[in-house]
Amino acid sequence: MELRHLRYFVAVADELSFTRGAEKLRIAQPSLTRQIRDLETELGVRLLDRTKKKVNLTKEGEFFLERAKRLIGFSVEMVQSVHELDHKTSHTVNIGYVANPFHGVLPASLTAFEKEFPDISINLFGIPPEEQISAVKAGKLDIGFVGLFDPSYNADVQFLVVGSYKAVALLPKTSPHGKRALVRLKDLAQNFFVAPSEKCYPGYDRWFTAICNKVGIRSKIVQVYDSDSDLIQSIRSGLGIALLPDQIKNVPHENVIIRNITPPALFSSTIVWKRDNPSSGLKAYLQVVTKITTGKNAKERRSGHA
Repeated sequence: MELRHLRYFVAVADELSFTRGAEKLRIAQPSLTRQIRDLETELGVRLLDRTKKKVNLTKEGEFFLERAKRLIGFSVEMVQSVHELDHKTSHTVNIGYVANPFHGVLPASLTAFEKEFPDISINLFGIPPEEQISAVKAGKLDIGFVGLFDPSYNADVQFLVVGSYKAVALLPKTSPHGKRALVRLKDLAQNFFVAPSEKCYPGYDRWFTAICNKVGIRSKIVQVYDSDSDLIQSIRSGLGIALLPDQIKNVPHENVIIRNITPPALFSSTIVWKRDNPSSGLKAYLQVVTKITTGKNAKERRSGHA
């Protein structure tokens, strides 16, 4: 017995006519008659009394009709609920992030997205980058802002670099290197370095090692900090120097000198999402992010910074 058998029976029972039932269902009457007969055979009872002039429900038919309508109604409600859930899911974007200066694109994209897609909701979750990757793969997050974290080894996710930020050196006011407008990285080799923690700047340690290898120096990070303010305080106290993105200029840095470095180096900001995520909300958000990133890169090229 299938749902179509129930629909066929209900149509005939409501009309008390095979002819009108067939017209209502838009099927041939002989086919409808055969389907009802098959249903009765499977149930082992007669649901309809037929004569040449009329069709009546048997007692069993009345009992079956009530429950058949209930089951059909439930099936319709179930399908509608699934569609509503799909609509709701597609119209919500869950975003993971780690708060640090890399994410200038995040607030800009949220503002632009709200204007362009006001009917799609955004949920933000502050989550470490490795947990973001797992959540994206599990479908719990639609997209993750993972900073310097490199997801390129992971075949299950796609990634996009949405920003590049110039690296600068942060020096104590007493540093002799502060007298120069441009500091060579090789000249900093004998200094102690302090750095943000992986929790604050995911991927920093890997980035720092690559930069040192590039210029052929061996420098060691002696202390890491979970906040920019603590990091700057350590530099101010003369405990070490640091390399950070130039957005750090926006953080109060009294008695700390910020200098450009040579050779130049860049920090990147990366977003990730699951390759087979079908969410229309995610697609809409990626459109906004791509538009912002493309516009930002074009502006940098015109100003000669890229």
